[in-house]
Amino acid sequence: MLIRGQEIMLPTSMVGNYPNPRWWDAYSTRYWTGDQRPPDSLGREALATATAQQHSSSASRRLHMKLLWIPHQDWLGLDGQRERCLLDSWPDSGDELHILTWQPARGFGRPLSSFGWSTFRQGCTTVHSRPRIPNVMSRYVMGRFAQDYARGLWANEQLFRFYTRRLVRNLGVDVLVYGIGHKAVGLPPFDLPIARVFDYLDLITYPDVEAAYIANSDLVLCTSRVLVDRVQTSGKQGVYVPNGVSMSRIARGQRDRTRAELGLQGKRVVSLIGLTSSPSLFFVDALALAARQVPNIVFLVVGGGDLLRPIVARCQRLGLPFVATGRVPSNEVANYFAATDLGLYAGDSNAYFDAACPIKVLEYTAARRPVVATDLEELRRIAFPNVRLSLPDPAHFASAIITSLREPTEFADVSEFEWATLAQIVRQALVKLIQERRR
Repeated sequence: MLIRGQEIMLPTSMVGNYPNPRWWDAYSTRYWTGDQRPPDSLGREALATATAQQHSSSASRRLHMKLLWIPHQDWLGLDGQRERCLLDSWPDSGDELHILTWQPARGFGRPLSSFGWSTFRQGCTTVHSRPRIPNVMSRYVMGRFAQDYARGLWANEQLFRFYTRRLVRNLGVDVLVYGIGHKAVGLPPFDLPIARVFDYLDLITYPDVEAAYIANSDLVLCTSRVLVDRVQTSGKQGVYVPNGVSMSRIARGQRDRTRAELGLQGKRVVSLIGLTSSPSLFFVDALALAARQVPNIVFLVVGGGDLLRPIVARCQRLGLPFVATGRVPSNEVANYFAATDLGLYAGDSNAYFDAACPIKVLEYTAARRPVVATDLEELRRIAFPNVRLSLPDPAHFASAIITSLREPTEFADVSEFEWATLAQIVRQALVKLIQERRR
């Protein structure tokens, strides 16, 4: 072993064990900080690399930051979403974590609920919920008669810029992170003298809005490699932080009980969980075609939203057996992955879906379920062996469904997508940015 420039032979022995050279995939070295007992799988090359990084890693752990995050949804909508999962898995308890969010207007029964003002603790995070004016002309209220607001109401943008500046000043915030909340609360204040980080969740289809986010941010967290490439062409640094999965939560899913409750015993269950899919509903037509060749297929539709009624109507018209659950709490979703035999991710073939990192594909894979998905750029790059890609039309999708139900498959290891691992990556990127700004 090379110690202080000299090659030193260390006497070793191995009793009742066998070589376990995990160093090649760098998993251990990424999370060993040099001041702990090395994992037994740490090889010589990896040990040297980890030791070289000891001082920078220790410095990263010593720096405690104050972070303010403006998410892409209201507080209730964040249940099970990216921001909540990352902050709930945050690796350093010495950091101060804050979220600036809002409450939804709950229809005509409680139209003033969005005007509430509260501050409360959620785990290790302090939640600052502030008033927001409901947009009565949005699609959630007006449907197809709605106006398209790229930046929401002007008044809400001014309000949330005021809230942000006040919290940054009063809390002594070091770094501001913001998601794609432009339609709800406009753009954040880009003129603050602190580190500004854009969490680029999904492709923004408004060029001016996308350009404003990227140009005014010091760093961009990207959920897909497609988005990383897109950001780098604009001359900004993009850090790959995909969406994640909780392996332990998925493992708690109860297959037999859920199938019994839904009347799915003895059925071939093909599910769509989350209802993020093409409005053309080609996948319903495809499943109806597949049902002619594979007996006992039942379509399990989990979630709510605009597409639920059209999906149900199409199933009824085609005579396709289905079970629709409506919205379910995030802590119960694992049961539906467990009840599934085959999952679907049926997006359109376009730039938006090409750039997406679909959480549901990760969760199906964590549950060790095969998936049929639209042939999309990011899914090609991820290249999970259990995900069969298909053209988004009924005939090709039906063929892929039939093949996936009949043929065994291997499954990808999604441990690198664990939320705790991703939260560590985010924290390290933020610490590095803060340190660079302080020099």
